[in-house]
Amino acid sequence: MASDTKSPNVAPATMGRIVGLLFAVGSVMTIASIVFPHSPKADIYGFWAIAAGTAMLAMVLLGCCERLPAWSYQGFLAAASLIVSLSLYFNGERHGGPSAGNQVLYLWIALYAGYFFTRMQLLAQLVIVAGAYAATLLIVHPGQVGFTRWFITVGMVSVAGSLVHVLRSRNDDLLARLYGAARTDLLTGLMNRQGFDERFELELERARRSAQPVALVLADIDGFKELNDRFGHPVGDAALAAVGRVAGGAVREIDTMARIGGDEFAAILPATDADGAFELAERLRAEISDLGGDDGESLTMSFGVVEFPRHGQTPETLIHAADRALYEAKALGRNRSIVQSGNSADARRRRPLALRR
Repeated sequence: MASDTKSPNVAPATMGRIVGLLFAVGSVMTIASIVFPHSPKADIYGFWAIAAGTAMLAMVLLGCCERLPAWSYQGFLAAASLIVSLSLYFNGERHGGPSAGNQVLYLWIALYAGYFFTRMQLLAQLVIVAGAYAATLLIVHPGQVGFTRWFITVGMVSVAGSLVHVLRSRNDDLLARLYGAARTDLLTGLMNRQGFDERFELELERARRSAQPVALVLADIDGFKELNDRFGHPVGDAALAAVGRVAGGAVREIDTMARIGGDEFAAILPATDADGAFELAERLRAEISDLGGDDGESLTMSFGVVEFPRHGQTPETLIHAADRALYEAKALGRNRSIVQSGNSADARRRRPLALRR
């Protein structure tokens, strides 16, 4: 796990099914230890109680795992440590019988905790295992030999659980980096089209639940094809990277700025109406014009602005509306921001504001 405060990104139902299966296997193994040859000193009634208890826990977990919260599995794992300790108590060793090696079952607890729990939760489970096993050995096998068994078992269990935890953490970190790389535009460092589409769906769903607006801004660089044809693709790439730096620094942390293809950029602005998005577009337009180009002329961009739910209810309708506004900005002479609307209240936005120099 990458974090010490959060469990891995695993559904609680999955955690419940796995620990439920472990309890079911434990019940079957306990019954097998009763049926197969065993120490005459073993407490058979105690083992039947363990088999019944683990079977009941398995049924609860497998039947209710969809409704149990993730934190509850820490309690189930603590119960598992108690059950393993009881199996050691009932195996007859305290009456002079041979050791059955039941302590190896603590290993499953450590492996589960190492994979599913945070570092502190894993440490808590290891402390429970160490305490439960120590208390059991004080009853069934006190003395120096008992301490040696405790030290070896607890050491093995701790190392195994820690290794699984480290491997899971590194795997989660790798997956997170791969996930981010798959949704990042390498040239600009902004989110790419795939990441933009996913984030747009998410923000619209949040807006529907909260009844707040979401603004979408589409933009592209004016005359970008001519820039590439005149100076070559390296200059065009440099212009895209420069625009990406300016655009990425102009938005809030909750906003999403993306390069969605070629010289096209898009911004998703949660809790923002068209007026607020228009102000951002104008600020970006002025800042980008200050970048300049290799021909001594300023880079310019045109912007189309729309707002959910005013201009559309779905990603497709909103993108289409913003694209129409962007097309209108191009048709009116480029280097301007247009809010998609035909009413007079938006007529002022058809003329570009004075650029800052």
